[in-house]
Amino acid sequence: MMATLIFLVLFFLGLYLALRPLRGPREPFPEPPRREELLRELEVLKEEVQNLEGEEKKLALARMVELERALEGWRPPAPRPFNPWPVALALGVVVLLGVGLWRYTLPRLPGETTVTQRAEARELKALQDKAKRTGEVADLLAWGRRAYELQAFDQAAEAYLEVLRKDPRNVEAVRRVGILLFMGGRLEEAEMFLQIAQHADPKAAEGWLFLGNLYFQKGQTEEAIAAWEKYLEVGGEARERVEGLIAMARAQGGKDGKSVYQARCAACHGAEAQGGVGPRLKGNPIVKAPEAVREIVLKGRGQMPAVPLAEGELKALLDYLSGL
Repeated sequence: MMATLIFLVLFFLGLYLALRPLRGPREPFPEPPRREELLRELEVLKEEVQNLEGEEKKLALARMVELERALEGWRPPAPRPFNPWPVALALGVVVLLGVGLWRYTLPRLPGETTVTQRAEARELKALQDKAKRTGEVADLLAWGRRAYELQAFDQAAEAYLEVLRKDPRNVEAVRRVGILLFMGGRLEEAEMFLQIAQHADPKAAEGWLFLGNLYFQKGQTEEAIAAWEKYLEVGGEARERVEGLIAMARAQGGKDGKSVYQARCAACHGAEAQGGVGPRLKGNPIVKAPEAVREIVLKGRGQMPAVPLAEGELKALLDYLSGL
């Protein structure tokens, strides 16, 4: 985003500097406003003044002097010879900056918008091509892991499902498919996959984190706390965040907007709405559109599952979110 803004600023600055010579110097005797109207008025006064007398004639003569002064000194601007250099310079600036925008900021592969994302998209495409070419589990796992890291969840799901077709006992693929099902709102299927994965590899912190999130999403607070405590036991890296989730889950119980948020939203969007698995809500313009938020909450969108709430809970939640 910042690279795009910098290039746009340079683009318009260069375009201004290149086109500035085309304006040329200002005429030393600019044409007065309404020149044609003033000339017509002067001609009429010259004809009428001959038939006027006394005070009327004085007023007409005074007006003629005023008009002549307004018109005095004007001369048509001399035509300037065409100079191709400013035009060539302007075109050069446009071409160079256009190439820069195309090379460094404009999307070239699905999902890419910046220099970093371009490199990541190319890397992901190379891993995808290799995995599809060889069909080896190791290559499919490499593709799935990188896609998951880059939040290209459609590709991650495709890679991990292909791993399971070739190796149904691959615990990483089972766990990641469960996580992706959770993100897609398919909670029952996600729970089954995650439980199988954690039974097979109870030291996988990631699985306990998402299993806790899933239970909390379903309103099973005790199960969620137990899963998060397992996450801490096996040395999960997001220790402070999960400890906050556990404390929040233990303290919940009210039906005010904050309590509803903590019970149903904080696991993904953060205890302070700062973002986590889900996007940041604090300061997000969408929370100022309650009808849009209502539809997203009740129907889900993208990786966010639908959250069934009673009307009172939903209203309290919307009021709370609008004040973030």
